[in-house]
Amino acid sequence: MLLVLKEFREKLDDIMLKAMHSRVLLYGYESYTGRFIKWYAEYYHSINIDYLVSTDMSRGRAYDEEIFRPSILDFNYKSVGQAIIWVTEPLTDSLQTGLEEKGYIKGETYFDFYEAVYGSDIYGSNEENIDVFNKRKEGRRDIQFLEWLEWKYDCNFVTRIKHEFLEVAKEHGEGYGCTTQKEIFPILDHCHCIPQANDAIFDFGCGKGGALVSFLDYGFQRVGGIEYEPKIYDVLNKNMSRLGLKSKVEMLLGDAGDLTNQLDEYNWFYFFLPFDDYIFERCIKSICDSYQRKRRKISIISISPYSHGCIEKTGLLRLTNQFTVDMRQRVVDVYEVSCCRN
Repeated sequence: MLLVLKEFREKLDDIMLKAMHSRVLLYGYESYTGRFIKWYAEYYHSINIDYLVSTDMSRGRAYDEEIFRPSILDFNYKSVGQAIIWVTEPLTDSLQTGLEEKGYIKGETYFDFYEAVYGSDIYGSNEENIDVFNKRKEGRRDIQFLEWLEWKYDCNFVTRIKHEFLEVAKEHGEGYGCTTQKEIFPILDHCHCIPQANDAIFDFGCGKGGALVSFLDYGFQRVGGIEYEPKIYDVLNKNMSRLGLKSKVEMLLGDAGDLTNQLDEYNWFYFFLPFDDYIFERCIKSICDSYQRKRRKISIISISPYSHGCIEKTGLLRLTNQFTVDMRQRVVDVYEVSCCRN
């Protein structure tokens, strides 16, 4: 685990460990924060949420999903009255009053995650006259690893950059978006990945470095990536400097399709829709060429694998795992080549 995330984890753990052996009601599930807290509790502490409460029913949702309205607290439903309440949206005066009128006590039977993590600094300020590459998220912060690093260390990870704003990668590039530990850790778990000293992972189209941080946090000692958009690369460089991680990360600026010997030091390769089929096929060829230069076991992770056909036709790589994860681009393909391949 990364030292820069130790404080963040401690803030969450201090609340969650108080709920061991208790029922838990998570209030505010519709946000990314709510989904992250649910995942974190299950992943790190094997705490399963008993009641998911959403305060926003405006989006369509299947009725067979076990998601409740806030009125569940008014009903004598099973043991909901004895549940510990985790508030995963900013605590309003009306919600606080309502909980305390029902007998809940702050810090004992209900907990405010936003106050624990961000104090009163819950909303990002509007940044004027800042270009899209350096602009950070405005409005309500989410509670998650990368956004906490933005708040604590003045980094810039989570704000998307649409394709139309790219300056040099417009022809073959895709807009910028990032994955976090919440998505990456389950993917690596599905791969039965336990990073060893000789394991290294490379991110094609690494953007601002969010996945690189997650790989280091998972346990990889060597990580690398390439980014084609110079202004995004500048943000990547600043992020790694502010986190003190530059010595642990190989950051390359240039065309991912031109990589050659640089790939020989890696055995895991990661794609999250960084570019179109033309560049993707060149990257797969580069990985195969690298294997011919240096025989080793190789794993390729491809999220939303539109271009899976070009991997399969190499004859060198085979699909070994396919699953879904909790993100919009749900499907993940994993390809491998054994070092004993002729």
